Amino acid sequence: MKTVFLITARLKSTRLPRKALADIAGRTAIGHLIDRLRRARRVDEIVICTSVHPLDDALAETAVAEGVACFRGDEDDVLLRLHEAAQRHGAGYVLNVTADCPLVDPVYADRIVDAYERTGADLIRALDLPHGAFSYGLRPKALEQAVAIKDTTHTEVWGRYFTDTDLFRVYDLPVDPAHRRPDVRMTLDYPEDLAFFQAVWSGVAGHDPSLSLDAVLQYLDAHPDVAALNRDRASEWRRHFSSQSGVALKARHTVARAAIVGAGSIGQRHIRNLRAVGINDIVALRTKLGHTQALDPALGVREVSSWEAVAETRPDVGFVCNPTSLHLEAARRLAPHVRGLFIEKPVAASLAGIEPLLDDVSERRVVSFVGHNLSFHPGVRGMWQQLETGALGAPLALQCQAAHWLPDWHPDEDFRRAYFARADLGGGVLRTLVHEIQLAVDTLGPADGVSCILTPNDALPLDVEVMADLTVRHARGAASQVHLDYLQRGLHRSGTLSCERGWMRYDLVRGEVILELAGEGPRQLWSDPSFDWNRTYVDELSTFLQFVREGRVRHEHDVWHALPGMAVVDAAFRSAETGRTVPVASTVSAIRHTTMSRSA
Repeated sequence: MKTVFLITARLKSTRLPRKALADIAGRTAIGHLIDRLRRARRVDEIVICTSVHPLDDALAETAVAEGVACFRGDEDDVLLRLHEAAQRHGAGYVLNVTADCPLVDPVYADRIVDAYERTGADLIRALDLPHGAFSYGLRPKALEQAVAIKDTTHTEVWGRYFTDTDLFRVYDLPVDPAHRRPDVRMTLDYPEDLAFFQAVWSGVAGHDPSLSLDAVLQYLDAHPDVAALNRDRASEWRRHFSSQSGVALKARHTVARAAIVGAGSIGQRHIRNLRAVGINDIVALRTKLGHTQALDPALGVREVSSWEAVAETRPDVGFVCNPTSLHLEAARRLAPHVRGLFIEKPVAASLAGIEPLLDDVSERRVVSFVGHNLSFHPGVRGMWQQLETGALGAPLALQCQAAHWLPDWHPDEDFRRAYFARADLGGGVLRTLVHEIQLAVDTLGPADGVSCILTPNDALPLDVEVMADLTVRHARGAASQVHLDYLQRGLHRSGTLSCERGWMRYDLVRGEVILELAGEGPRQLWSDPSFDWNRTYVDELSTFLQFVREGRVRHEHDVWHALPGMAVVDAAFRSAETGRTVPVASTVSAIRHTTMSRSA
């Protein structure tokens, strides 16, 4: 098997012009990279993989000077360029890194090739290494498939074509504990990065000319001033990387039939919206134990009473809309029969027992989707977009509330019998109003500590919590305070997001978002007092159906994305019982690592 190492390189960078040819200790950055790759025992050929643009002629000249091959292809379509280079050089296996990684580790490059021979995985990565130390391993046939499914010619950041679709097996290479440093960024993107590399070479090369990963990490630990040289660029780098990380996929699957489990108010909403977007072949699994006994014939659904009958209809997608405590069982029963699985929020009553569902979804490559429709609200999306500009600086705190007098939710029903008022069905404000908790996690990042007070109220003597106040410490250094209750007359849904250089305040009942940047007066960011909330449900449904047609199994609304929010809910219950702050981050990490390792 011939292993070809493709170095993706261009000279178009504006943040650090011609960075691949930047001088580090008397040698170009790409020259150092080539030196390191020559120490890899499993690499048979090194190729600088650049574009046909005249600006990149200097890279072709560098290849000649360094005695390595050069392939020139599409300027923007990196996936296509890699695929054509692999074909041109007869690669039986491909390793890849960008030219801005002069400290890529040759030992782990060899380990990737060894792992491919054991696993046959389509993509192999080692993301627990410092960023800039790892390379990627690619099966050439998988590269060809990725090129076939993409629907864009802009693929500078291409990893999600492999990780997010239902075609590829991804293997995460185990990393030695001493090297497990994903917090360290060693990539050449800014002038500060160049100063970082120059300092590292100056400090390490004298006693370890090979600049081994161990020596580099030990040096950085001993010299925090060097590690700090490019630290202030980390957030900007993440934003830039994220902005390039989207994928555009061709539709490969047809969605024509849907199964609904639970046809209460939310189930009927999804039925109506499915018909509105052109899905008319719908079957509903009914127990008729809830308030709704007979469905309106105008909904046009077939009603069945057994899981066997659901399976016989061969649905393309399934919707879990029954009471929260029944979500896991329903989702696992649907998963073997559908290509897409939509679970109405919350994903489950607890994270306890979630792993079998995650295994099912992973092994069957089912497109999962958890219905947090608040994330499709244009006011919320407007705030997130404003954050992404960086003008407000880092977010510091979110204070939000959601409240509504419970008997007014469905005035024609006995609210005491509804799932949201019953402990046995997974009710209570923490689970039922989880949207605000998910909003805090999506805005500020995963939580690592939760404190919660649950306050009973004689106005609603139920066996579930009717008022909850949470204080959440987020792993990225921000905090949130979330108030939820079933008690306030009139619907309340509002909050304030405070940042380093300003704030945003929203009131989704009044239909407005206000922004104020430091030194400026407040201004309206979004306003629509008559906003139709069903738009959020239609938008999330349309997104789900699009993902199913594309086979997009990993995305920002999948079951894994819902885990950090549910971890906060679980921790809130434990905190209320113990009166202590409860840690949560390690729980989610363990579940993610276990299930993703099994899926690989």
